[in-house]
Amino acid sequence: MAGNKPPPEKPPGIKRLSYYAVSASETKEGRENESSYYESLGRFVQMFADAEAVVAQTLWAYAGTKPEVSKIIFAGTQTDHGATYIKAIAKAINASADHQADLEDVFQQFGVIRGVRNDILHYGASGIAEGRATVSNAWKAKAEPTVFPISALALSDMTEDCRKITLRLAYGHLGRPRPKGQATLLMLVNILQSPWRYKHPAQQPSKTKKGQPAQPRSNDPKPPLQPKS
Repeated sequence: MAGNKPPPEKPPGIKRLSYYAVSASETKEGRENESSYYESLGRFVQMFADAEAVVAQTLWAYAGTKPEVSKIIFAGTQTDHGATYIKAIAKAINASADHQADLEDVFQQFGVIRGVRNDILHYGASGIAEGRATVSNAWKAKAEPTVFPISALALSDMTEDCRKITLRLAYGHLGRPRPKGQATLLMLVNILQSPWRYKHPAQQPSKTKKGQPAQPRSNDPKPPLQPKS
């Protein structure tokens, strides 16, 4: 009878569908993480460019050359070399101890930020949508790779530090007149006197095959440091 017929066999080649995992970038939280990160990255890149321009202008001022001549003499000068030249000139002309100390402090932080900026632009970041972004040169490193976390907050901190660098150089070394408005002047003083916001984290240790932290090696790449004088 028809009711006693066995059920049809499963056609060959048909497999049960496996579970589909939604990628983080397709979730609402992931899209928000990416939007926040890339907006902060854009602001940081712009403010870093502004800081580079002021570093160049500071070099021209300390060298005592007109802009038309400076553009020729210092064409192609990297900002780390520019920082080194500025400190050397300040020492040679016997600039005040306060001015030299200020330059040292400003360019120490600028060197750190410049190193982070270069790594971000050269290597990019992974894990942005997941909210645990990191920057690494693992794809090209010959020794232990450099790995450090990055975030929208860290980018914002570096943006504000670059803003502070431009203001300290402009008002402390380029002779820009301070604003006359009390509120604007108070805001400027607060920025100039505030501590640096960005602190570069220590490099994350890689893992050995046994899951133990790798032993430090003398030729490991180091986090970005101040340009050597």
